[in-house]
Amino acid sequence: MNGIVYPKDFTSSEEQSRQLEEHHIERLPEHSVKMQAVLGRPPHWLILWGNTMFILLILLLFTAMWWIRYPDVITAPFLLSSANAPRRVVVRTEGRLEKLSVADGELVKRGQIIGYSESTGNPKQILRLEEQIDDVYRLIMTGDWEKLNVLVLSTFDTLGEIQLDFQTFHQELLKLQAVLADGYYTQKRHLLIEDQNDLTQMDELINEQLTIQNQDLELAADEFRIQSKLHDNKVISSVDFMKERAKLLAREMPVKSLKSAKIQNQSARKLKQKELLELDATVRSQKLSFHQSIQTLKSSIQTWKNKYLIFVPVDGKISFSEPWQERQFLNAGQELMTVEPLHGKYLGLVKLPQPNLGKLREGQTVLIKLDGYPFREYGILEGSLAKLSITPGSDSAFWGYVTLPNKLVTKHGHQLPFRNGMKGSAEIITSDRNLLQRLFATFRPGNF
Repeated sequence: MNGIVYPKDFTSSEEQSRQLEEHHIERLPEHSVKMQAVLGRPPHWLILWGNTMFILLILLLFTAMWWIRYPDVITAPFLLSSANAPRRVVVRTEGRLEKLSVADGELVKRGQIIGYSESTGNPKQILRLEEQIDDVYRLIMTGDWEKLNVLVLSTFDTLGEIQLDFQTFHQELLKLQAVLADGYYTQKRHLLIEDQNDLTQMDELINEQLTIQNQDLELAADEFRIQSKLHDNKVISSVDFMKERAKLLAREMPVKSLKSAKIQNQSARKLKQKELLELDATVRSQKLSFHQSIQTLKSSIQTWKNKYLIFVPVDGKISFSEPWQERQFLNAGQELMTVEPLHGKYLGLVKLPQPNLGKLREGQTVLIKLDGYPFREYGILEGSLAKLSITPGSDSAFWGYVTLPNKLVTKHGHQLPFRNGMKGSAEIITSDRNLLQRLFATFRPGNF
């Protein structure tokens, strides 16, 4: 109709295809019902194997959840320390480091002098003076004062700050030696004591004589009373009575003389006692002045030592904070080194926030990763939570103390060198549970 002529074969083929499609559509419901009947009834072996595999998978899953550990942990910052912490050695005065006699890592003893700062005093002279002063002080404390009389000190002319105190001490020593020279004090004291003893004996003798004279006086008085009665009765004359009275007065004179002698003797004894007390006071005052001068000198020496000398505070190993050199200028209070004790127990500090604090208990395992030793290469340290602080700090956090193995051996077998103050992280295992236990815990009453 539109001028286009279609081939005959092509038209017939298209009609055949349409007829087949219509026939197929008419038969489709019949085939779908049969297929559904087949698929709706799977084979018995397929059902059995399917159920078996499902049960095995469930058992395998629960077994894996039982063996896989997933503990509860609390993570906190960690600081490595020691129960016997390293001691800081600081310079106490500003100036140059005049002498340093130890090297980094060297073993030292407590009280050892390892250096000194610049000073106007000669350290060797001052230390030698201290030895001699200690010897003198021991003599004083044991009471051997007489040995100081022969003491001769060495020459000390470069003592710096303590030179004046030494001069005062030396002057007091010379004064004391003058008092004690050739046993003067001892001899004079001995003579005074002998004089006192003689006066005591004389006093006893006077008392004996006085007793005799008093008895004689009593007899004369009795006789005079008799003569007085006879005179009253006109038996004797007045002249004879006066003679008897003169005899009585003559008997009284020796008694009064002896009493006067006794008073003089007692005065002499008191004078000797006064001389003895004055002598003792003089020597005691001189000893006291000398003792004060030696105490002042010892204090000055100790002050100088604390100011300029560098001492080791504890047995251990030297660890320099910087590579120091002699004649290097240092400020007062500047840290020179630390001394690490050889047998100190290692200790860790963990800072614990308040959340989950109730889960922490003493004895719980602590896994430590030090920042300076990557745990994948060196391993981790295992410690134990020893105790918790009772009160929080200013930031409301608590401190936990962790005990560590003595040799700091990691789980990989690496022994880490101790360095005080190293930082890291700590994982405190509060409950070592597996996945299955954690799963069941979520379904407990109160968790919803």
